[in-house]
Amino acid sequence: MMIVGSGGALGRTVVARFVVGEDLLESLTQVCKDEGIRNGIILTGFGSVSRAVASGADTDRFPPRKFYSIDRSEGIEILAISGVVADFHVHAHVSYCTKSESFGGHLEKGNIIFSLAEVAIAEVDGFKLKRMRDDVTGQRLLQVVESYEGLPDEDEGGSLSDVSSHIG
Repeated sequence: MMIVGSGGALGRTVVARFVVGEDLLESLTQVCKDEGIRNGIILTGFGSVSRAVASGADTDRFPPRKFYSIDRSEGIEILAISGVVADFHVHAHVSYCTKSESFGGHLEKGNIIFSLAEVAIAEVDGFKLKRMRDDVTGQRLLQVVESYEGLPDEDEGGSLSDVSSHIG
């Protein structure tokens, strides 16, 4: 276990409603930028999508080098969304269900809102969060940094689908 940060406090909370046709991940990112939530926690979220796009590890070997990808277009309920915002980068996981099954994973671009989605995001005050590429896993792991100055801008990628290109 590794404590990434301690002593931070929750700041103001923003509640957003997204509407039909919006991309969920892009809209979450835009809300954070518009509201100045550089570091935050996605407290809760729910709704529905007409297209669900997610990914996850598809192996029990470490570091994971095989990932599953979900891309389904139908009426799908979002049971829960949770995640962390670090330097405006949204990393979220989502649980979905249909009338006959549940599934989920890492929230990817392409989740298209069906009727609505409602999400609550709280700012985190007291430290600066950043995702930095880990040489072992290829993933961008959460870290507390002293300053954002001089750090690489790794806003590109970040999904599990880009991890394999960064694994040695």
